[in-house]
Amino acid sequence: MRIADLTTGTGQLRDALEMLRESWSRTTAFWNDANSRNFEEQHLRPLASDAASAFSAIDQLASILQQAGRECGPDESP
Repeated sequence: MRIADLTTGTGQLRDALEMLRESWSRTTAFWNDANSRNFEEQHLRPLASDAASAFSAIDQLASILQQAGRECGPDESP
């Protein structure tokens, strides 16, 4: 992973969230009562919402860091 490379970590987090969604989908086939709905409402939905907000912020930050790298990178003139 390069310095200021946010892509690798973001990809890992996206993969982990997808695995969580898939696992939860399988879980609800067996656990579908008021407690499971409460768990989803209190924990999983806020997590998904927070992650979406974080991904948006990370994308913006990655763009800014790439621009800074281009502008402040090594001067290749002789």
